[in-house]
Formats: sequence, C-alpha cells, structure tokens
Amino acid sequence: MNNYKNICWGAALGILLLLGACTKKLNTNLTDPNGLAISSLAGKDVFAQALNTTVTNKVGNNISSFPGDNFDYAQEWMGYWSRNSGYSASGVGAHIEVYAMIFSDANGIWQSLYHNIYDYNFVISHSSTGSILPGAARLMRAMVFQDLTDQFGNIPYSQAALANASTTPAYDSATAIYKKLVAQVDSAITEISGSQSTADDASDIMFKGSKSSWLAFANTIKLRMLLRQVPNVYAPTDPYISGELANVTAQGGFLGAGQDAVMNPGYSDASEEQNPFWGVYGYEPGSTSGYQNFNYFGANTTAVDSLNSTSDPRVGYFFNQSSGGVYSGNPLGSPLIGASQFGKGLLQSPSAPALLFSASQSFFMQAEAVQRGMLSGDVAALFRQGVEESFRYLGIPNAQSAADAFISGSTDPGVNLAVSGNPLATILNQKWVAECGLDGLEAYADYRRTGLPALYAPNATGVPQERLLYPETEYTLNSANVNAQNENSQSATAMKLFWAK
Repeated sequence: MNNYKNICWGAALGILLLLGACTKKLNTNLTDPNGLAISSLAGKDVFAQALNTTVTNKVGNNISSFPGDNFDYAQEWMGYWSRNSGYSASGVGAHIEVYAMIFSDANGIWQSLYHNIYDYNFVISHSSTGSILPGAARLMRAMVFQDLTDQFGNIPYSQAALANASTTPAYDSATAIYKKLVAQVDSAITEISGSQSTADDASDIMFKGSKSSWLAFANTIKLRMLLRQVPNVYAPTDPYISGELANVTAQGGFLGAGQDAVMNPGYSDASEEQNPFWGVYGYEPGSTSGYQNFNYFGANTTAVDSLNSTSDPRVGYFFNQSSGGVYSGNPLGSPLIGASQFGKGLLQSPSAPALLFSASQSFFMQAEAVQRGMLSGDVAALFRQGVEESFRYLGIPNAQSAADAFISGSTDPGVNLAVSGNPLATILNQKWVAECGLDGLEAYADYRRTGLPALYAPNATGVPQERLLYPETEYTLNSANVNAQNENSQSATAMKLFWAK
C-alpha cells in the first residue's frame, strides 16, 4: 500500500469536494488547498465527500480500463457482464476473464478503500459533540473494512484504523476483524442513538441526518456481517449470532420498503458531475454517445439466459435489446456477438441518486435469516418484498403487483417459493437476480459462502478466485508484514475466506 500516513494526508486533502458545490480540482498550494486551511477543516467538511467516495468506489471507475478502482470483476465473475464484440481484453480485463487476477491488479481497490477509511477516521475525530456524524462515519468505516476483508482476507486493521496509522501495519486475521467490526457497528448504533440534530446534518448526503434511517442501515449492515459467518463459522442459532440480533427491533429494525441507501451530492449532466455509474457506463454529457465502457460491456449469457428462461420482466431494465431485437449475451471471455447493453433500470439518469445498498437486498437477507432460524418472521412475505423492491428500484410500472404476478405465475423453483423444494436456493437465486449490475460484490460473497446460485460456470476456464491477491504495493512498501501471510500466486487462488463454504 502507499505510505499509510500519506494516504491519511491525501484523504484530508481530498475532502474537497462535493459535486455541484465546488470544483473537484485542487490547486497546488498544499498548505491552503482551494482556499481552505487544513487546520480549519471539521468532520462536516469531509463527510459528504467520504460518502460519495464510498459509492463511487462501488460503482464508478472501471477496473477493466483502470486497474482496480472498483468491483467490476465481481460483475463479470457472477455472470452479469461480459466483454462485448469488437473489443479485446488486456491487462486486468484479461486476468478477470480467466479468473486469475494478479498482485498488481488490486492496487487500486486496496488504495481507494484505505483512502476512504481515513476520510471516516477524520470525521470520527473532528466532529462536533452530539452530532450524528461520528456514529455514521464509524458505521461506514466498518462497512468499508468489511469490503476489504471480504476481498483479501487478513488485512491491516488494528494498526490501520487510526488517524496516526503505522506506515508498515501488521495484518489482523479476518476472523478477528469480523468480530471487531460487529463491535464497531454496535458502538456506532450507540453513538447514533445518542445523537441529536445539528447543523452538521447538512453534510449527510445519504439520510439527511435521519437517526431512524441510520439505525436501520446499521442493523442491516450488522445482519450482513452475521450472515457472512453462517453457516460455515457459526450455527444460525449460536449464542453469538442470536445475541447480536436480539435488539435489532428495539434499535429500529432493518431497511424497509422504499428505504434504499442512496446519495446525491448534486449530480447533473455535466462533465465530472454525473451520477458515478452513469459517468462510466452511460452517456457523455448532453449526448447519446456512450462512454467506452457502455460499449465495452454487454450482458453475460448466464444472466440473460436465466432472465429469459423465467420470462422475467426485469430483463428489459437490466439490459437493452441487441441489434437482433432480442436480449442476448456473451460467455465471459468469448465476445461472439453484439450483446445487449445496459438498460434503463441501471442507467436511470445522469442526475439520479447513486445506490449504495438496496431495500431489496435488505429483504432478501431478512428472508434468509428467517429461513435459517436466525430471526422470526414470514419467509414468504420477506422474499416477496425483496422481489417487489427489486422491481420498484428498476422502475417497472406497478412494481408491487407486477412482482407478485411474476412470482405467483411462475412454476420455476428459482422464482416461486411455493413450488420450491429448497427455499434457501430460491431466496439466493432471486437475490442474485436483483443484484445484477448493482452489487456484484455481494453476489460474489454469497456464492463463496453458499455455492448459490448454481452458476454453471460462466466460463469453461475455471471458477472465481476465492479472494484477491494482496496488491503489489504491499510487497513493495510493507513487505515484512505481507510476506508473513505466506501468499504466492499459486496458492492464493485456493485460499478461502474463513466464512467460505
């Protein structure tokens, strides 16, 4: 990794800025960038930028053309996207297609997420007393650390989670990190619960300072962390799991109907101000000319075949029809035809809010938790709401009735719980569908944790890596600690996360 203290410094400089509020370009005066003295900055000046960075890391800069700034590899490995005809793969893109990313491919992911962590560190330590921001930032930091751990396994945590971080931090075990992250979410819940409305709320571009929304989001992130560890680490009814879930109702429950975690600092159809997904996979400002990545990527046969086989109306929202007037895809690494490109459910508007976490995902997680005996509730109702919320987010008219008709009218066990002999498989299949183009990293985690859905390998060359290799920068700048992990390019692809099946 780049020098950890330099990353912290870079994050403090990067606080600048909100789209639509100020220019995104820094001047060269490091003492007083953009007219702001570093000593004058507070958490409220950083929080909006930190949130925007988190969602941009998830859906923004493309990994196939810029090494490792986001999670596109998971979209490809999970059978959603593939390279379209007319394009060749090289570098990271070629490595993705054979399920063999190398050390240098993850430099961007690693650096971007640690930069983001130090943004949240700054907010935690520089926010006014009583503000909601420290608790919200603590939650977001835990979420980003989970994303790092889920992709790399053991990572620097104890010595890298502080503002004055070591330049060569030791690695913590992924197992220990998870326990600490759940505890951090608990601390965040306590801080948020005790907060009050302040002027700092104006920098919250996601929930506008809503305590109830932040608490629901915190409980949902905690559920995600606990589900990762079931059933391969803990039994669903293990006291640790049940204890951590005991108070979620009293603490506000989970994200509910219509409660997507989205943010919008002022996206518009202008250069460098578009919604981050649109700005990479959509159209140039004021134009119908697609960016390179709109043309580079197309539908994967795995997703298209699944959607077509069940007559799923979402196919026309995830993808556009190809030149032949049908929805078609390519196998990963085999761009044989002009495949369907991204549809209006993914490319909603250059000014649309950016999606960090969907209500649909929340309901599918709750359905799984109830099915496994971790929570009480109505599995069928939660499952149905997960599908309904997927339809709603994509913009399908009369979403609730359309989703209900799709479920009840299907005889496919991957769609209709009433005809399924394996409810868990049905839940995770529909969760996988709902995450198409929206959250490949979650699907990648579910696949490693459960083996579901059964993806009949998207490419004959192999199956997804269990985790990413540590970045090349760690071997250069933190060699003693990364070498202690005993990783090499031959063994790491088989090195499972502690929670994997």
